[in-house]
Amino acid sequence: MSALRRLIDFYGIQAHLLWEWRAGRRALVKRGLFSFVIAWISFAVTAWAIPGILVTDVASVAIAVVVIALLYALVRPIFLALVAPISLLLVGVASIVFQVFVIGILGPLVPGIDVTDVGAAFWGSWVFAIVHTFLSAVVALDQEQSYYASLVRQLAVRRADVVRTDQPGLVIVQIDGLSHPVLRNQVRAGRVPVMSRWLRARRMRLGRWEVMLPSQTSASQAGILHGDNDRIPAFRWYEKATRRLLVSNRPHDAAEIVRRVSNGEGLLSRGGVSIGNLVTGDASRSFMTMAALAEGTRGIGRPRDFYGFFVSPHNYLRVVFQTVGEIGKELVQARRQARAGIEPRMPRGFPYPIARAVTNILLRGLQTSLIIEEMYRGTPVIYADYTDYDEIAHHSGPERAEAFDALDGVDRTLGALERAAADAARPYRFVVLSDHGQTLGATFQQRYGVTLQDTVHALMGGRASVESATGRVEEWGAVNTFLSEFTRGIGVGPAIARRALRSRTRDGLVELGRRVEAAPPAEPAAAVGEAPDLVVCPSGNLALIYFNARVERLTVEHLAELHPGLVEALANHPGIGLLLVRSEAHGAIAVGRRGIRYLDAERVVGEDPVAPFGPYAIASLRGLDAMDNVGDIAAISVLDPDTEEVAAFEELIGSHGGIGGWQTKGFILYPADWEVTEDPLLGAPAVYRQLRSWMEAMGLPVGPRSGVEGSPDLR
Repeated sequence: MSALRRLIDFYGIQAHLLWEWRAGRRALVKRGLFSFVIAWISFAVTAWAIPGILVTDVASVAIAVVVIALLYALVRPIFLALVAPISLLLVGVASIVFQVFVIGILGPLVPGIDVTDVGAAFWGSWVFAIVHTFLSAVVALDQEQSYYASLVRQLAVRRADVVRTDQPGLVIVQIDGLSHPVLRNQVRAGRVPVMSRWLRARRMRLGRWEVMLPSQTSASQAGILHGDNDRIPAFRWYEKATRRLLVSNRPHDAAEIVRRVSNGEGLLSRGGVSIGNLVTGDASRSFMTMAALAEGTRGIGRPRDFYGFFVSPHNYLRVVFQTVGEIGKELVQARRQARAGIEPRMPRGFPYPIARAVTNILLRGLQTSLIIEEMYRGTPVIYADYTDYDEIAHHSGPERAEAFDALDGVDRTLGALERAAADAARPYRFVVLSDHGQTLGATFQQRYGVTLQDTVHALMGGRASVESATGRVEEWGAVNTFLSEFTRGIGVGPAIARRALRSRTRDGLVELGRRVEAAPPAEPAAAVGEAPDLVVCPSGNLALIYFNARVERLTVEHLAELHPGLVEALANHPGIGLLLVRSEAHGAIAVGRRGIRYLDAERVVGEDPVAPFGPYAIASLRGLDAMDNVGDIAAISVLDPDTEEVAAFEELIGSHGGIGGWQTKGFILYPADWEVTEDPLLGAPAVYRQLRSWMEAMGLPVGPRSGVEGSPDLR
């Protein structure tokens, strides 16, 4: 009886969905007619292309289209629901089998239709699906407003684990790498229509915040989500005491960052969810979150996580086409950029186009689905990071058309989240922000023909042993996180993925892409060999330089004894804007080509090397100098006074991590009826305090992860 009751409820949901169509009856009829015409043309093309599918008249095609629609709507969701708990692979296979079954059964059901054999049904199902998908894309039929998307929403809000309440929840969307000036200019240029509509309707306000050193994701997210980023001196850094190299988007290192900054009061500590981030924010659940991988936290991988994806008959084909199209788009855009002689530019060959396509299409869609599912469950706080714009801006430039297209894609997902909020288990407010911006510029190596580590090595006489952390790992971070979580799932699909990726898997973590950095040793390097004399860790146009002559940080006086003239020669290099070093006599000092600023004494000799980097550069350099494990020398590249371009010490023409240009100009888009209590917002911890203040005003206090009265258990 319970199974029968569930079946009746399912069809009742469908009836209610059609009767209460959100856009109104006229919109429902209009959409139905569009869908019918597209399906009619698709089946007519299929019958023409496949000899084994015979049609006697036009009316038969119309009847066949109606039968297909009924089978897809009434039977397919139940069929997939039965196999979904078993295996994700089985769900995918079942989707194809049902697709073939529908075409094959038309012969007995529809007069005037004859399907001669299984082969005709198989190939006919694919032709029908491909043509239908193509025509739907041509007429821009909104997938988010489709019958199947609406059905998934209705099913989700009726789940047993939904927390229903009138208390508002908060969705925080991070657009990685997007600066305040770029967003403001795109609003003026007529792009990002969703955010533009919010602003022009006075529903949201666009504020800014100043990103302090280092201007990169792990430091910013630790500050925003945990309120503390004092021990993160760069994206990559070296700890001389343990001789350990840390790279922020390696799972064990990301988990170590969380261990150091977390006090249990992260923004997500009371039932919140982290999606696609580096750090967890003390979340109760984490999906595709780097720090959670090392802890073994279960994220994606369950077959039911993908049920909504497969319910739509042609959704998987649409994603495949878009992914292939994105690869082709990247190849064309890269060639066009080279032929036009656009500068600066960088090589964009394989495997980068694949990483771009997966990040920009597949992972964006998956993250959006996960956010919407959490909204349907009534999760109080959701923080998700979209890396699409940042990834493309690194390779093509932060103000190039390729990056703006990705930004428009993220903007469209905000519209999807806005629409999904109408069906959520609680009302939601939205905050959209960035973790940093990006600054354009030809790289240090492109300009001078050598890397920074080679330059320092030469100044040391060329006899020192060198280790550098310059591997381009950011572009594969999101992909590796997804694959690592997926391969930990249950069922046949994850098992096949584990076997296929076993040569690129270490300790359960998938590592694709160019990973130059060695894994962190389990013990200090003294136990496994001699430490290199020189370690260089670039993070955009910031580089931390370490000399292993002593465990403690070397002062400028010590450096003069060990390597006479090195600091002066490096400061005089045309690619260097300033060097941050510590003096025994004067404390922190910034050394430039034509002058020195004594940061502790507020004194300048000659030309101030800090002045070109803006009004907050002094405070930013002081903060970096005070951090544990900062380099003996911290180098900031030259800043072009005319173009505000920098020279990154790694091979990315759009960079961040240091200071100069728009990389330190973060934005925060927030409801217009809220007030910013700190002006200006200086540094990521200030953003944490502001978000925490807003959450507490909403009735969403931040506190320990467990033992808090009234905190819903959503695990």
